[in-house]
Amino acid sequence: MKVRGRKVSGGTATGLVALSSTSLSFLGEIDPATGRVDNPASELNGRAVTDRVLVFPQARGSTVGPYVIYGARKRGVGPVAMVVHEADAIVASAAVIARIPCVDGVDMDLFRDGESVVVLGDEGTIEFPQMKEAKVVTAMLQDEQGRVLLLKRSDTVGTFQGLWGGVSGYLEAPTALEQAYLEVEEETGLPRESLTMAWEGRPIYTRHESTIFQVHPIYLHASRTDVRLNSENSDFSWVPPSEIEGRPTVPKLREVWKHLQERPSPTEPSATRSEVGAAGTPSSPPSPS
Repeated sequence: MKVRGRKVSGGTATGLVALSSTSLSFLGEIDPATGRVDNPASELNGRAVTDRVLVFPQARGSTVGPYVIYGARKRGVGPVAMVVHEADAIVASAAVIARIPCVDGVDMDLFRDGESVVVLGDEGTIEFPQMKEAKVVTAMLQDEQGRVLLLKRSDTVGTFQGLWGGVSGYLEAPTALEQAYLEVEEETGLPRESLTMAWEGRPIYTRHESTIFQVHPIYLHASRTDVRLNSENSDFSWVPPSEIEGRPTVPKLREVWKHLQERPSPTEPSATRSEVGAAGTPSSPPSPS
């Protein structure tokens, strides 16, 4: 499956992921003669990035850093591609000078060290050949008092048993909104006429085992609160939004709620916003300098 990000540098490359959960400085932390990383805070410390897809949150350090990546590539010990959560001029320049594909705006949580990925720089996408894709809808309901509906998933469902979430289900209807209405009525008993569509957010990606979920967030206002659960959930609670932080929830529920608070302006319909995952980066690449 493919996850859309943002093009930083074009080209296509396939390789095993070399994943660092911390930022990297090209100058001083990557040896251009060996490709070896020297950063005790990184999982890559002591390892070479040779022929790997280097995945890390962001770069830091000197503007001379891009020439380190160029030197490593020229000696045959550099990465074949880079994926970053947020690219800056250092990353963009390094990718362009070294002529390697680079994509940003992709959630780091989707990657696993040592797994094979394909970086499609011209498309601004990452392909995960070993992963399955599942499209789901998560509807967040808010009542007239400002409380949010949380449902506790029962032992009868296939994933995330015992965790709190919104109203969710696989996307099978023609639109995410239609699926949201169907799921709300099925899981809570609240009729469609008691709901008012607020807006739909861009997809957010999350990973569970061998599946990447493309979550379509829907924000609904509810005029009724008399919930009647079906077997998919064992409990429910109308809570202040601040309480979402303190509960054991399904993956990315906090990000879904936070994203839905970023209400699009009247001149920017949510359907036109870039589907880049949780990062929310713009559609144009940075200019190398």
